[in-house]
Amino acid sequence: MSYVVIPAYCPDRTLVSLVEQMWETGCRMIVVDDGSGEEYQSIFDEISDVSVILRHPENSGKGAAIKSALEYIEQKHSHRDVVGIMDADGQHLPEDMLKLLEAAQDESHTLVLGVRSVGHKMPPRSRIGNELTRSVFHLISGVRVSDTQTGLRAFGTEMIPEFLVIEGERYGYEMNVPITMAKKKVHIREIPIKTIYKDDDNSTSHFRTVRDSLRIYKDILKFTFSSFSSFVLDYLLFSGMMLLFPHTAVTILTAGKKT
Repeated sequence: MSYVVIPAYCPDRTLVSLVEQMWETGCRMIVVDDGSGEEYQSIFDEISDVSVILRHPENSGKGAAIKSALEYIEQKHSHRDVVGIMDADGQHLPEDMLKLLEAAQDESHTLVLGVRSVGHKMPPRSRIGNELTRSVFHLISGVRVSDTQTGLRAFGTEMIPEFLVIEGERYGYEMNVPITMAKKKVHIREIPIKTIYKDDDNSTSHFRTVRDSLRIYKDILKFTFSSFSSFVLDYLLFSGMMLLFPHTAVTILTAGKKT
């Protein structure tokens, strides 16, 4: 079975069309109303017959919405199910979501990302931010990801417990996921998808350029500090061994060179 999760905050009727199209493909739809308010309830009511609607009483953030859906799926799924996540604003096409779900079904324990072409079609603020974050991502993880900010993703349900403990409640969570997977040496597969924006400013997005970008880079710095701290700890432990057990340390070094 394929589950498709759509976090939604103050959506327009694009959400209705998207949910109906995905439901017609046989996917089980889970939409999270992240505190949109009473004026948007008619939209969620319209899709309640073809999707599970989970509700947050107030806006908690995209990461929190995704986690709510994953907790729900964790209680319902069977062996070898897959999960897809897509945005509510029409930036992701159903056919692209299906490609990712198929790839996730074929490759166990793999994070599948739908990557956009970071070129002239992408709004300037999105393009610049993406180019910067992917450079930093590669620097700290050693893994190249061409679109670190994509919201179109798929993975097997066996990975849900790992995703639920990843920090972040808002947009930073989307960056924390690939960073954590890279740190754990989990395979990250990229599948090209179409780049769709309604206008040059990407006005349908709820991403707040300054505030949300600061949250994302804070998480990147946290990861970097954690990795550096591990290196320092390993170095200090080895130095202590050299002082206390010099012969043992030399033996370890010699064995390492022979292998």
